[in-house]
Amino acid sequence: MDEDLYIFLRDFGIQLSFTLPDGTVIDKSAKEEPLLGIFDKTYADPNLGYMRTKIDKPTLTCVEADVKEVLKNSTVAIKNITYKVLDKEDDGTGFTTIKLTNN
Repeated sequence: MDEDLYIFLRDFGIQLSFTLPDGTVIDKSAKEEPLLGIFDKTYADPNLGYMRTKIDKPTLTCVEADVKEVLKNSTVAIKNITYKVLDKEDDGTGFTTIKLTNN
């Protein structure tokens, strides 16, 4: 496991705790440290005719090995908001991007 990935998360990440659909809680990294991820709540701003919309697209970036058990419909609480996992995608560098929704 590449230590540089964890250095990046220690500098910029927040502590996470996922709850899987079966109730299992994942809150430790593969290194048995607190599970960390980088939260990004970007906005898409498409135009619909004359209307402008703001659609949030929250994502988490985590070390792939730490979230391999996280499934669609798992949940994670961030800043007092519970998000549901929509999808996750490994990027080939050791990180995984997890798409979230709070709907």
